[in-house]
Amino acid sequence: MLTFIHAADFHLDSPLRGLGRYEGAPVADIREASRRALAGLVDYILENKIPLLLIAGDLYDDDCPDFQTLLHVSMQMDKIKEAGTRVAFIKGNHDAGNSMTRSLKLPDNVKTFSTSQAGTWIIEELGVAVHGQSYESAEVLDNIVQAYPDPLPDLFNIGLLHTSLSGKPGKSGYAPCELKHLLSKGYHYWALGHIHRYDVFHENPYVIFSGCIQGRHIREPGAKGCVRVDVNNSGQVSIERIILDVFRWKTLEVDITHLDTFQQVMDRTAREMEKVYSDESDGRSMGLRVVLHGNGAAHDQIVNDREALEAHIRRIGTDISRRKIWVEKIYTNTSPAVDLDELKKSKTPQGDLIRFIDELEHNPESFEQLEFSLEELGAKLSGKGVALPDLTDPEQRRQYLERARRMIIPLMS
Repeated sequence: MLTFIHAADFHLDSPLRGLGRYEGAPVADIREASRRALAGLVDYILENKIPLLLIAGDLYDDDCPDFQTLLHVSMQMDKIKEAGTRVAFIKGNHDAGNSMTRSLKLPDNVKTFSTSQAGTWIIEELGVAVHGQSYESAEVLDNIVQAYPDPLPDLFNIGLLHTSLSGKPGKSGYAPCELKHLLSKGYHYWALGHIHRYDVFHENPYVIFSGCIQGRHIREPGAKGCVRVDVNNSGQVSIERIILDVFRWKTLEVDITHLDTFQQVMDRTAREMEKVYSDESDGRSMGLRVVLHGNGAAHDQIVNDREALEAHIRRIGTDISRRKIWVEKIYTNTSPAVDLDELKKSKTPQGDLIRFIDELEHNPESFEQLEFSLEELGAKLSGKGVALPDLTDPEQRRQYLERARRMIIPLMS
């Protein structure tokens, strides 16, 4: 029986530039959240007597200027060392960009993999072989997986890799490779880092991005944490996601369609804010971005007094949660009441545009003819917490075309 934790992308003390400019921002809470999430991880390891922790890169942030951050990590690693837990760590692109991480050594229960070539760490008493390689610089343009060692017989083989898992060698800066390259190594589990959202890319063997342990901003929404992996005596692998975040981010969209007054909009906002806090916070503090959209008679009242709008919505947040909700930003994407069905029937440029969007939504061939691709943008944004849509998926295509519809309608009035 073997149990280990797969975690990545801690980005401890990420600088969170500009946060102080936001009204009422809980700067200290957000800035300390990554440390508190790490402490929660260590507590979980100690309580459950986990013998092995894998860190798949970006433990630090390349802008981290404070030795106290490094000392904090060292103290946490000391805690689990006393309990007998070993740590396998590879440096990612942000670790490689932080010069201070080279000058402070971690406790000897932490194995930091070489930057020069892939290596193997054998832990005989656990029956494990961990294979990995650290980043030497912030850009690793080659497919380093191809040089990873062969699996060792009679051991549970784990691949530890910081990668975008996409892109072509020489163009994407984050150890570009494909799923087939990972599977060809014959390992029993791949522990990946760099993508900040949890994602199971493959089962049997598992190829998993654990995601970051704490969202840093609105582009990293939802629950964050690590993965617990249990391997039974027959070699069967089971996984469990362990949630660690202490501050949660969410975009709340409120539809004003068919609402006639400002107060009705505020009442709906309050109900939906209360529901999302009840359903998704798990008692944590939340940063909410509120987006008002749709078309209705209340539009003019919403846009004519921006100061009142923001004051009311921020007050709703504090009333609901006793200051556990912070409204990060408020966007209005509303328009006066529009009869969309009549607009679609009209022989106008606006009608043509709405009909064109409908055609793209319901006819995949029409969309394919646009030859629209997000591949290049995805490579540039890789690892920045931006989840681009899969426009080949009918439901995602529908959702994003609906957003386009909402953006266009206000411009027609």
